[in-house]
Amino acid sequence: MDKTFRQCVDKSWVEQKRSCCFATPQQFFLRQTVAQSDMFSFEHPEYFKWLSVIPIALVIWLLYLRWRQQASARLAAPSAQERVLPGWSLSRFWLKNLLLSGAVVLLIVAAANPRRGVRQTTTSQQSADVYIVLDVSQSMLARDALPSRLERAQIFARQLLRALASERVGIVFFAGSAYVAMPLTTDYEAADMLLRAAGTELISTQGSDIGRALQLAAERFDPDPTAGRAIVLISDGEDHEGRALKAAEKLKDLGVIVFCVGVGTAEGAPIPLADGEYKRDAQGHAVRTRADEALLRQIAKATRGEYYRIEAGDAALEAIRREIGQLDRRAVQGRSLEVFDSYYQWFAVPAFFLLVLYAALGWRVRPSAAAVVLLLAIAEAFGQSQREHLRQGDEHFAEGRYAQAEEAYRNAHIANPADPKALYNQGSALYRQGKYAEAQQVWEKALQKALSADQKADVWHNLGNALAEQGNLSEAIRAYENSLRWRPGDPDTKVNLQLARKKQQQSQPKPQEQPQSGNSNTPDDENTAAPPPPEQPQEPTHRHRLTPEEARRLLETTVAPQDQNSGRKYRELTPEKHQLRPKKDW
Repeated sequence: MDKTFRQCVDKSWVEQKRSCCFATPQQFFLRQTVAQSDMFSFEHPEYFKWLSVIPIALVIWLLYLRWRQQASARLAAPSAQERVLPGWSLSRFWLKNLLLSGAVVLLIVAAANPRRGVRQTTTSQQSADVYIVLDVSQSMLARDALPSRLERAQIFARQLLRALASERVGIVFFAGSAYVAMPLTTDYEAADMLLRAAGTELISTQGSDIGRALQLAAERFDPDPTAGRAIVLISDGEDHEGRALKAAEKLKDLGVIVFCVGVGTAEGAPIPLADGEYKRDAQGHAVRTRADEALLRQIAKATRGEYYRIEAGDAALEAIRREIGQLDRRAVQGRSLEVFDSYYQWFAVPAFFLLVLYAALGWRVRPSAAAVVLLLAIAEAFGQSQREHLRQGDEHFAEGRYAQAEEAYRNAHIANPADPKALYNQGSALYRQGKYAEAQQVWEKALQKALSADQKADVWHNLGNALAEQGNLSEAIRAYENSLRWRPGDPDTKVNLQLARKKQQQSQPKPQEQPQSGNSNTPDDENTAAPPPPEQPQEPTHRHRLTPEEARRLLETTVAPQDQNSGRKYRELTPEKHQLRPKKDW
């Protein structure tokens, strides 16, 4: 497995938005219908603005009739107009245009997708119970793991959440005290939002009490012994209260397994504060926090769990997922689903018949068979909606059938070329197949569509991954910088930018030493070496565009100056290789 760069979830390297680690699918099945309402709504009400074409068309038709009447009067007398222009009928003119107007109105309503009868259903799934216990103490701000211990732990926890997609998951935050941020649930979107917002300001009591956090998680498990129970502790191992091992023994008696994930290094690092200074002790010395791997290993061993370093990345995620997958499971109620009954076909079918009548009626002669066949083909193409192709693509993608997903997304793009979503997902499917050059081309096309700032940031991020996989590190760096311009301060893109720069520096050849002359050993030659020529002042240039170096300095000053100060330690601590995977969809 190539691990040249950092793994990501929902955004392709670090956290791709959004799909690198998925749990083995468990058996989900529909359980019961809970409620049904009579609410009526439209999925795309913005399409009704196209109804304004009807009054515009009416004005055009009236002007046409006026012009025709005047032209006919100049051409022939009123009594002779029937012989000069045979077959023309005013009633036929309005009938055909009425048919066309009715078809347009019905098609616009069908495109808006009228929906009624929202059904809320519940699902049942076989799952174990898992609490993610995350350390948010001030020691997690240390930067011996970049961007910081806490940000690195957040990324790992969100990856783990996706890997445990078939389990009930709860979240506990702790520092000097602990609290349950979310009880056991299958609402993974809400859990991901909480993990993204985790910070040291969430708990006012600072310190580190691992024992209290483990005890609190154990108390919030359901008393039903049929379901397997596990805790994933993500911490640097600092424990100021000394109750962690005692709590681990109690968890062992309760049958709860603890998997420990260590973040930080034994050498440690100072703790930065919000004002830019470092935390200091009573004597004014900077406090240096060090990871305690020995304590985390003892906790895991006492509960028959395992210890992993966060640098293990995918290997640690897969090992934890596999171990939890072997726990006992029980049926629990899953998430509520909202299913809308669409009625667009009740408007699309009449519109089709109106168009057929419009084409068959004619102004003077019957339409050709080719025109009827063309109308049938257009109606058939309209029946295959873009939403259906997108749904099929999502199903194939979730089950790992990336070639079929690519084809479905391509068909969705053909059905609606103006929507960038299909292009974005097609690029993700190509990326998963290792077709990095093709994925790059598709994402470049997506950039030409109308996108929001976040969507442009995601596309530039993924484009950088595709370029890096092809070895084009300079272009990859520029892509990450463009992503940060659209979404400044994004931690995932910042880490990937550092990784790409590091790889580029490693790939550059080291400067060779110049050979010395044969008389270089004499003192006179050493003392009379020619001094270097003085630097010539450069003429100022005036350009309408920033140079790459100016843009890079501006980006580093605005986004992440602290990341540059810690670059040396990052190169020493970051593993040499990581795996790439792209984001799936928006």
